[in-house]
Amino acid sequence: MLKISTSDYAPLILTPEVTPPIVYLDTCVIRDLAVRKAIGELFRRSLLEKGGTLYLSWAHLVELFGLGVGPTYELVRAYLASFGTSFVVIDNNAKTVSDRETNMTVGKQNPAFDEDLLKYLAVNWPTGELSMGMLLKAVADKPSLIADLQAKHRRLKHNLKAAFDEARAKYRTDREFRRQLDNAQYVYLPMNPTDYVYKQMSRECIVTHEHFMPSDGLDFQHCVVPLVYCDYVVLDKKWARRCRKIHIPPSEGVVFNSVETNELVHEINALNS
Repeated sequence: MLKISTSDYAPLILTPEVTPPIVYLDTCVIRDLAVRKAIGELFRRSLLEKGGTLYLSWAHLVELFGLGVGPTYELVRAYLASFGTSFVVIDNNAKTVSDRETNMTVGKQNPAFDEDLLKYLAVNWPTGELSMGMLLKAVADKPSLIADLQAKHRRLKHNLKAAFDEARAKYRTDREFRRQLDNAQYVYLPMNPTDYVYKQMSRECIVTHEHFMPSDGLDFQHCVVPLVYCDYVVLDKKWARRCRKIHIPPSEGVVFNSVETNELVHEINALNS
């Protein structure tokens, strides 16, 4: 959650604190929960009653603002606002988070936190109750920030698709590359878990016969970091299936697909009971 405090030097200090259960929802899942109010409220109440944390990212902001101002966006905005301060903003660029893990020193923040976006919020938070709804308003009030996030998204989407297309073509034409990738043994290092999951998911995306679509770049970002830092990750069916095919250490996230929200609620309710 975001803890609010003040000091003689700053009118508003936002301190991210993570309390389990920690849940990450794909944007399509958030939209579904906002529209299907009964199950959406059931999930919200279950998470908050357990004192849990909803992880959100810049990728969510890109997709939410891509909806345009309208009934669906308003439903999603209101739904996210109902979680109050029980959320944290993370950076779901797997390479960036992995680099932070490698260079992490004692006393530094959680490597997954999006410190730049959190600092922006601390400086530009409007008057009113602290919530995800206020985050959306703060971002909406600065079109240049939205443009920067969208540009970041386009670059990542383009670069990931190009890299995966090249690797997939090589996998199908280069026997030695295929042999090396199939037989690669990735070592799990507790101090750099994101790199391990990144390599596993990359291989799964390369060897699959499914096309790597332009939209898959953002979906790839939605799964790697959350798998490492969350207790539960809810993705669309295709990406949930891919995540379930890789080896994820027991300490990492449990994956649900977008039609298994009832099962997720049941598991959250069963915690500590």
